[in-house]
Amino acid sequence: MLSSVHSDRSGRIVLAADYGAAMFDGAAPRAFGSHVALPDGASLIPLADRGALGLDRTGAPRPLGAGRFAVGAVLPPGYVRLAHPASVVAAGVPDLAPRAYAAVAADERGALQVAARRIDDAATFDHRADAGIAARVTEGLRARPSNRLVRQLARCAKDFHCRAATNAFGAWADCAVPVAAPANEHPPALVSFHGDAMPTERAAFHATADEVVDLAAAHLEGGGTQVSFGRACEGEPLLVPRVVEPAIAGIRERTHRGTIHLESNGSVPAAVGRLARAGLDTIGFRIASARPETYERIHRPAGYRLTDVRASIAEAIAAALAVAVIVLVLPGLTDRERELDEILSLAGDLPAGSQLVLRDLGADAERALALVPSAETPLGMERFLERIASDAAHLRMGTLVRPLARV
Repeated sequence: MLSSVHSDRSGRIVLAADYGAAMFDGAAPRAFGSHVALPDGASLIPLADRGALGLDRTGAPRPLGAGRFAVGAVLPPGYVRLAHPASVVAAGVPDLAPRAYAAVAADERGALQVAARRIDDAATFDHRADAGIAARVTEGLRARPSNRLVRQLARCAKDFHCRAATNAFGAWADCAVPVAAPANEHPPALVSFHGDAMPTERAAFHATADEVVDLAAAHLEGGGTQVSFGRACEGEPLLVPRVVEPAIAGIRERTHRGTIHLESNGSVPAAVGRLARAGLDTIGFRIASARPETYERIHRPAGYRLTDVRASIAEAIAAALAVAVIVLVLPGLTDRERELDEILSLAGDLPAGSQLVLRDLGADAERALALVPSAETPLGMERFLERIASDAAHLRMGTLVRPLARV
């Protein structure tokens, strides 16, 4: 049997061997289900002001007592969480920082386990802790002293430890290309579409197309596999085609290597075709739900609706772009049957070989779920994954948008 885990007032992780492990499936605390060993790269987070819950000898959930707080794990790419930490939330306590917390337990040897499943085996090496990063950043700044975009990514890499910014200074994998795009969706503060609540900084300037081309083409020419608009702290890149369109065209004038990707909420269908004609390769559409009512409550769109997102997806397919639908997963919401049915309906419109990306939604889970109340009992994330695998077998499922293979 798995044992409960909690943190003490000093933040130390403590095993409570007298209590069985509990998890919150989005409807109620339950016994721990499927789990994997805590993966390398995961972060353990004590949940301040959230009392830990365990299961007594009868299997009933019980608070572990004063000064014992719940613990969550934030998982590295490749994993999707199956359940949230089980906790007691007193009235009036602040919202949790919106991160993608997964339930944590301990096995009979004391090894930590998480309620998660690995669905993406592709390696994603993280260079943020490399000893030579500071020197690489300095070298990159010296090579392009007048490029404001390089200076911004240097700050993001050094001060905010951004993975996609760090990649820019080693020509590794995927590099973010921020263009200070404005936002046209305003989710509640207790929700984060990027799975994390680590500090970020939006670019305080509007990069020129030339600055983007200088950075992005060098990244791809140096061996990087992908450059991406619309990542992390960015707003909506479809709102600034006057920058993104000539930037894409300029990159392709310099090099045909690598993949040019754009992540979007799909709010401006007319811009999708323009960017495709300029040389965009792949586009990912980010949705917390394919049901209009739920979409409105989570995304809080300004000036567009879910019908526009579907129109953008259709535009991308017509333009022969490689399409990914990025589902922002919240156990207890995403695995409701009506939500799943709409996701599968959308998936059925995608060409074979398109990507279905499952990205954990960062949230204060209990309070986020209260935004979309339902009497419906969730199916459970394991059943959700089974249905996706069987009913959307024509799609490639993973946790990251993959660059195109070029020959």
